[in-house]
Amino acid sequence: MMVIENGSEEELRPPINEWMLQTGLHPINEYRICWRIPDVVGVRDGRIEVAVEMKLSDWKGALRQASIYTIFSVKSFVAMPSKKQALVLRHIREFRRRGVGILMVRGDGSVSELIASGQHQAAFSYATP
Repeated sequence: MMVIENGSEEELRPPINEWMLQTGLHPINEYRICWRIPDVVGVRDGRIEVAVEMKLSDWKGALRQASIYTIFSVKSFVAMPSKKQALVLRHIREFRRRGVGILMVRGDGSVSELIASGQHQAAFSYATP
């Protein structure tokens, strides 16, 4: 069972990377693009399909960052520990309005898509693993 022991966003990274692998994406950590550095991007055929911003509780900061990622990714998500589900659900309209999805990382390390990301017409989207 995975527990966020040290209160570190880094503890969310392995489950998010595994989730991307399971969806057929190649995860790249801390990929610099457009003067931004998403925590993880998922790449397929050289294209950034998914960008993820991980936060332990700062939903507003994460949403702001993930919203920017829509210029270069097809889908954009905020990932948080599942114990923050009630917090993000209170702001579900704001996530949907911006087309940003929410991934919940459970204590056992599994990841679930609480809110689907919109499909974005990324102005450009490229990456090399």
